Amino acid sequence: MRILVFLNVGIILAYLSTCLVPFINTGYNPLIAFPGLVFPFIFLGLVIFIILWIFLKSKWWWISLIVLAAGLQQVLAVFSFHPPKNFLYNKNPETLRVLQWNVTSWDEGDRKEHGGASYRPFMLDLVKKDNADVLCFQEFFEAKDTGYYKSNISAFIKMGYPYYYFVPLSNSREDLPSGTAIFSKYPIIDSASFGYELNYTGDHLLYADIKFKNEIFRIYTTHLQPVYFDNSEYKISNWMKPETESEVGYFHSLFSRFKKGFEYRYQQSVFVHKKIEESPYPSIMCGDFNDVPNSNTYFTVKGKLRDAFLKSGSGFGATIPFFSKMLRIDYIFADKKFKVTQFHIDHVDYSNHYPVLTDLVFSNTK
Repeated sequence: MRILVFLNVGIILAYLSTCLVPFINTGYNPLIAFPGLVFPFIFLGLVIFIILWIFLKSKWWWISLIVLAAGLQQVLAVFSFHPPKNFLYNKNPETLRVLQWNVTSWDEGDRKEHGGASYRPFMLDLVKKDNADVLCFQEFFEAKDTGYYKSNISAFIKMGYPYYYFVPLSNSREDLPSGTAIFSKYPIIDSASFGYELNYTGDHLLYADIKFKNEIFRIYTTHLQPVYFDNSEYKISNWMKPETESEVGYFHSLFSRFKKGFEYRYQQSVFVHKKIEESPYPSIMCGDFNDVPNSNTYFTVKGKLRDAFLKSGSGFGATIPFFSKMLRIDYIFADKKFKVTQFHIDHVDYSNHYPVLTDLVFSNTK
């Protein structure tokens, strides 16, 4: 019994720590952010203990239940309790469809793994099928020499997206600029980009003011600090141990990278929130945040916006095919003036992120 109580207390402490995340600077207190990375398992463990204590007729069941209720905000940020439903691709003229996708350079960097070809043609076909009105891409690139890499911008213009705003990374190669992009079927009447003070990768926050029918809205997109820092270091998302590092050195490096990621994203998310608050129009925020819904990053950027997945999605809504396919790090947030009517994630392995799709309708909801 004592062992069970000890384990239950450990899960309770981990669970409660995630409840503090929205109110703590995780850049200076990174340890408090780690439980959020495995929150679904912590939640599941707490539920199992509640059932176990009820079976054993122990008072610990209601203690665990109270703790679970105290973290309801975190539970509701992770799970969408809507039943699964088919996405209807036909849409009426009043619907605004938005696509968010980290395209990982259109898979062009992995040509050797595919016999000299990339998934780019399939990715373009998918975008065409989704028939979104506005596209937000991270890790988008456009080669200056199209002899080897075809023009992606030209492909989208031909697809019916004549309006676009592409900002390369501040440290991007001149011949192969990579960065963030917004494409639209409707006129972009204004746009701007902002660099981050803490920014190792050279990413920007972009916005575009788009005139849709008789309305104007501002759409933001960005790529927040990932958990890797230069080309000589491996990406943590692959969970590969470098042969040159010792066991201790490996885990120290792992912790250091996560710590710096928390620090950078905290500062970046505060900046993004400030810019969204400055918008004179209803806002939509799209991006690869490289952080989970149980993070300070999520709650800071989201602010008063609505999470499209929580409004119309189902289950966990994983947007990357790693870590048991339970992590959601790509988001579409919308102003309360939009009604979320549909949400969909295309589970295709063309990129290391899944494309996220939502339908929005202007409403008079306040």
